[in-house]
Amino acid sequence: MSDKASSFLLALPIDLVYSILDNVDEFTILCSVRNVCARLNTIIDTYYRYQ
Repeated sequence: MSDKASSFLLALPIDLVYSILDNVDEFTILCSVRNVCARLNTIIDTYYRYQ
């Protein structure tokens, strides 16, 4: 992913990230989104489907 695309992803509001995660299965969240960066880890930690 380019720096521009990754910075855009990090700038999204949490509610929008939650809406994106609503369309992704838990396995994908764990394997593809988790541990990408500290901000996404924090968002996933508070995401209701992950708890």
